[in-house]
Amino acid sequence: MASGLYWLLAAGFLIIVVATMSPRSKPKLPRLGPNLDLFNITTWLSRSDLGSSYQLIEQAYQKFKDTNFMVHTMTGDQVVLAPKFLTELRMLPESKLSSSAALVDETLGMYSGVDIIMKGHLSSDICRGQLTKNLPHLLPYMAEELKLAISQFFSECEVGKPISYNAYELVSTMIHSVSSRVFVGTPFCYDKAWVEAVTHFPLDVEAVKTALLRFPAFLRPLVASLLPVKRRLARDHANIRKLLFPSSELAQSKEDLTVLKFLLQTSKDSDADSLSSRLLVLTAAALHTSSMATVNVLYDLCAMPGYIEPLRAEAQTAFFGDGGVWKVETIKKLRLLDSFLKESQRLNSTSCLGFSRKVMSEIRLSDGMTVLPAGTTISMAAGPMARDSAYYNDPLRFDGYRFFKSEQVESEYTGIEAGNLSWGSGRFTCPGRWYASAMIKMLVATLILDYDFGYPEGQSTRPPSILRDVEVLPDFQQNIIVRKRQTLP
Repeated sequence: MASGLYWLLAAGFLIIVVATMSPRSKPKLPRLGPNLDLFNITTWLSRSDLGSSYQLIEQAYQKFKDTNFMVHTMTGDQVVLAPKFLTELRMLPESKLSSSAALVDETLGMYSGVDIIMKGHLSSDICRGQLTKNLPHLLPYMAEELKLAISQFFSECEVGKPISYNAYELVSTMIHSVSSRVFVGTPFCYDKAWVEAVTHFPLDVEAVKTALLRFPAFLRPLVASLLPVKRRLARDHANIRKLLFPSSELAQSKEDLTVLKFLLQTSKDSDADSLSSRLLVLTAAALHTSSMATVNVLYDLCAMPGYIEPLRAEAQTAFFGDGGVWKVETIKKLRLLDSFLKESQRLNSTSCLGFSRKVMSEIRLSDGMTVLPAGTTISMAAGPMARDSAYYNDPLRFDGYRFFKSEQVESEYTGIEAGNLSWGSGRFTCPGRWYASAMIKMLVATLILDYDFGYPEGQSTRPPSILRDVEVLPDFQQNIIVRKRQTLP
């Protein structure tokens, strides 16, 4: 009896292994770099230690950008498509291409809670709808929170007194404060449970991913259950749920306009656990992406201080012209800042790939030859495209005025012109980009108005970005020197 049970369990385990590891159908395309066999144990052990794929993709784009190819990344094979196919793919429905599924696969989000985004479009609908439409009413709260965060962070910064601050810590603290106020309101945004959970979440998602990449897919559910970081994720989630939904009742914040209330008003999701997860993922996403973009902007300003005075003059005219109050109209007047932010974004993309999608059902491309089987992850060479002379004149030169000369909507920070995949493209373009733009512009303009800043003595150029597989990250260790200015009363 025991022997029979043993063989039954062994057979079941073998079936799971084979089903999980059986190679999926893959497009017949040229490959960059090694072809790593899933059945090779060394692949599992080395996958998280793969060298950067950035250079491979850059070189391939320069040599044959009109050709599709495959490349192996930390999370598996990706098909990098030629830009000419963007038009036919960008508006395909989710039944064909899914950005959410690609993100979950990329982050191994099924093990950290990121997969909540797969449960309908509620989160993206809220960002694109109520959050964007209510920006005029939210900006006063955002400005109030930013002012408070700045006063606390720069409490020792006096007129003419230089103090060194870690740039990423400075930016992420401000964005954390503003976004938390918008997403859950007071008093929750100040609660220790909320602050810790939102701070931990991006780090814990990355920690789970890094740990699990060292194991084959069939072992990951077991390994994930043993990771200490999973316990912190669960504890933080439970604390958020208890904070926002005590005794199964929604706790009332002082603000009428918060993302939390927007979520509840739709009646599409009334589950406390699900709503807690959505808020955590949304807030952490806003913190992570906006912080990296803003840090890159500060690094560029420190490296090219000649832009600061024109930007300061523009901010003074707009801000004081509107009575010293931040309004949507005030934000829109910052056209030179729009241009500078877009140029920084263009040359400092956070990944060399963009338009990441998972194929949900087979697609045949217009060339008649390329077939993308279901389960394939596709993307485009966003980084190289942004530095391609086919899209931009003199593309390797930083020109903060590049988009200032145009009156087209594409010249705004949120605009999407040919060659720009930073916000995505088509049906699943970033739904929260108008909120992110307003927040980043207000933060950068406020810093320029009230402070002088630059690199430490002896440094005049921005630190090299960190290349990690296909990711391009700003230097998180860089300090900047900040001095409070003598501003107008």
